[in-house]
Amino acid sequence: MRKPELRWQTRRHVAVLDPEVEAGTAHDERFVLRSGSGEAIGRARLRLTEQVVDDVTATDPELPHAVRCWLAARGCFEVHLHDEAGRVLAEGPFGIEDLGDPPAATPARTLVTLAPSNAELVDALDAFDRVLACEDSTDHPPRVATLPRLGPDLGPDLDRVAELRPDLVVSSLSVPGMERIVTGLRARGIPQVVLAPRSLADVLEDLRRVGARLGVEDRAEAAVAAMQAEAEALRKSRPAVPVRIYLEWWPRPMFSPGRDTYADELVALAGGVNVFGDRPGASVRIEPEELVRADPELCFVSWCGVEEAKLDPRNLVDRPGLAALPAARAGRVYPLDERYSGRPGPRMLEAARRMAAAIRQSGVREG
Repeated sequence: MRKPELRWQTRRHVAVLDPEVEAGTAHDERFVLRSGSGEAIGRARLRLTEQVVDDVTATDPELPHAVRCWLAARGCFEVHLHDEAGRVLAEGPFGIEDLGDPPAATPARTLVTLAPSNAELVDALDAFDRVLACEDSTDHPPRVATLPRLGPDLGPDLDRVAELRPDLVVSSLSVPGMERIVTGLRARGIPQVVLAPRSLADVLEDLRRVGARLGVEDRAEAAVAAMQAEAEALRKSRPAVPVRIYLEWWPRPMFSPGRDTYADELVALAGGVNVFGDRPGASVRIEPEELVRADPELCFVSWCGVEEAKLDPRNLVDRPGLAALPAARAGRVYPLDERYSGRPGPRMLEAARRMAAAIRQSGVREG
């Protein structure tokens, strides 16, 4: 599917990538800001370390919010926004709670969820009966099959969301691209609570935050306690010496979690150590020779958007450049359902349980 041209917006502006500048990385982008009529009226350059806008763009009062959303979707929670003359527009750390709307006077009775993990979180609060619609990739709980769908996770129909008039939208800034959704909801005046969990602790806090917005704080505490107990049980059953683990999020090019993601924590709970956990970032690109040098004892393939039945360990075993990988030669490559490993939500600990079972099955720590 072609990505929407719009990258983020305010009530005044719509931002698109600058066609006159060579495309940058997801962490360094240049934008043209257009008016409602499509006229180009401003420019911006956003990087994790610095965000610069021209004088026209700087007058938009909603610009700091949009820039913070862009940063949060890339795991950065500190803004350094100024105009071309050096005038500071926004500076310093911020929290994910700053990007949504303040709680209403009464609990939300109707909801829209815009990420699979958000739908699962609402279900864990036993409040899924309040959900009016969700985006296309949501597949749990089973009753989601009867709900209207709003389009893909990075491009849902926000005008349709507005027509539904939910009390609250549960949106996300977990990955780059989601800033178009959060800023689009704000531009339409749709109330939202924004989540961007990057650890188990973040998921527990999200349960409490959303539980408070729904008026089900007791259910939230019960869900938190259940996850904490599951995590503690995993910790107690780990082998004395961690197993070196390679977790693959995508095969070509090869991507694996770095140190700044919940997946690194899931590997540790399973009794392993992420062989690329010393690298900064949530997702890191690697080459086959780097994996051979890392020498993992177990490998897991858990490709984004690929259902479990289609995960093929032979893809890694037979991949060019990996003939010298001992774990592949020994057949210690396992499929891992990305519905658990790839979604930071109430079901994420199932990924750790499955990795722990594979560690026991492999026998690499026996004796």
